[in-house]
Amino acid sequence: MRNIKMRDMFNCIPEIDFEAGYQYFLGNMSNYRRALLAILKSIKSKLPLLHSMLLTHEYEGLRTITQTLRKMLNNVGAISLAEFSYEMEVSLFNDEEMVLQEKLEQYLEQLIIFSDHLTTLLKEMDLQEPLQTEKETISFRNYDFTKTKESIKRSSRLLERKII
Repeated sequence: MRNIKMRDMFNCIPEIDFEAGYQYFLGNMSNYRRALLAILKSIKSKLPLLHSMLLTHEYEGLRTITQTLRKMLNNVGAISLAEFSYEMEVSLFNDEEMVLQEKLEQYLEQLIIFSDHLTTLLKEMDLQEPLQTEKETISFRNYDFTKTKESIKRSSRLLERKII
């Protein structure tokens, strides 16, 4: 029931494949939300750097930025943006300055749009998440191991896919 609500919320962000990201975090929504928040902070911090690279035509550190964002985007399920980050790396290696300049402009626009969508999504997720009280804190004695068993099953499915 809760996953259906989350899928509906993720429909406002066409860049993210909810199923891929949710499976990567083994169905743990709090970790997935933390990862989304971390990538939003990372993008917001890198936008001024990318903008200055666009203006000055100096691309020092662009490879590191694109690699970092590619890994983070791929983990949360934003595969199209992760692939675009890879294309940025390729055009940087090929020393195609005109192509790189155009792609950097497009990349910057897509990251701005993605960060705006992600901001609205995180606001909706925070409103829907109930606050945890001190009585509900998790202790080892009260831990429900059915979630652990589900996580093990999901991770084994992921391992089977990588082996094949």
